[in-house]
Amino acid sequence: MRLYHLNCGTMYPYYLRRRGIIYCLLVETNDGLLLVDTGIGAKDYTTPTWFMHLFTQLVRMPCDVAETAANQVIRLGYQVADVRHIVMTHLHLDHASGLSDFPDAKVHISRPEYEVAMGRWVLMPRGYIADHWSHGPDWIIHEGEPETWFGFDSFRVQEGLRPEVLMIPLPGHTSGHCGVAIKTPNAWWLHCGDAVSRFYPSADPYCLSDGSPNWLVRQLIGEHVPRLRALIREHGDEVKIIGAHDSHSLARYQRIGRQGARIG
Repeated sequence: MRLYHLNCGTMYPYYLRRRGIIYCLLVETNDGLLLVDTGIGAKDYTTPTWFMHLFTQLVRMPCDVAETAANQVIRLGYQVADVRHIVMTHLHLDHASGLSDFPDAKVHISRPEYEVAMGRWVLMPRGYIADHWSHGPDWIIHEGEPETWFGFDSFRVQEGLRPEVLMIPLPGHTSGHCGVAIKTPNAWWLHCGDAVSRFYPSADPYCLSDGSPNWLVRQLIGEHVPRLRALIREHGDEVKIIGAHDSHSLARYQRIGRQGARIG
């Protein structure tokens, strides 16, 4: 089994003096491929809605279709249909745009996130675009009694799935936001989505926010930065943390495992 680190959307926003990315994970499992978030999909590059066109212009995306998760899956030697599971940290446009590129995949989502995104709104909540799931995904909604993972609540994505994959509720950025934890022989990988700052310089693993005031960090990404710092401090040899826009970690792990890190 292999784990791949993918950039599914490069950004050069005016308000950020460095390259931004959309960090997705692709994992070989005993039930096909599993993708964590989708990044920007082909449709939003070729025939975008007016809002997606505005978004890609504001963040100065090159709009390179080769960066879509679907194209990268093919370049790695798989078929798009091999992606059987997509686990979403949340459904904001930069994370869910590529859902329609994988119409047959099961899409795993937390109950609170699903209810916000599917609610009856005159205007969609900020960051959501209903067109991204207008194809009618096969939703797998996770709720119920959680298990415990290093002191965090967790939900198992699927019984019997190997490697083990858990959804870790980290609400704040959205009400149903989740991290995604993947167990490998050497360590767990925790994709924190937007529960860590999108701009932090992750060369320092304890720097999970970008130096903004604590009240702003809590407003934008939730209350979890202190708990995640403690997780690294106490279990740093067991857990590797990455964020959805962490270009430093992406470059490092792509360099280490250029053909995908073998995990089993």
